[in-house]
Amino acid sequence: MDVIDWNSLKENCAGDDALVNEILELFRKEGPALLADVQRAVASGDGLTIKRTAHRLKGALVSLAAHPATAVAKELEHAGAQNELSRVADLQKQLETEMTRLMGVVSSRAA
Repeated sequence: MDVIDWNSLKENCAGDDALVNEILELFRKEGPALLADVQRAVASGDGLTIKRTAHRLKGALVSLAAHPATAVAKELEHAGAQNELSRVADLQKQLETEMTRLMGVVSSRAA
């Protein structure tokens, strides 16, 4: 599966290439901070904070049509909500891997 579903992203932006580029640039700037928030939440071991930070990151990922990273963020959000702390470290690693892939693509395409 592609890191970003470009057709869906373009549809999300009503076919506006300038808007696609704006969203990519915004995520290039904001994505690392959102991931850092998740990492701090996981380190804290607080399920509610993990849920909230994963939810914020998931929202940004949905707008990018970054399906693989969105799926992991959703699992992490659920694990936090259910206080399934035994799962969060592995999910965090998966999310970091997906974010590394995603940031490479975003950085290469952002204006």
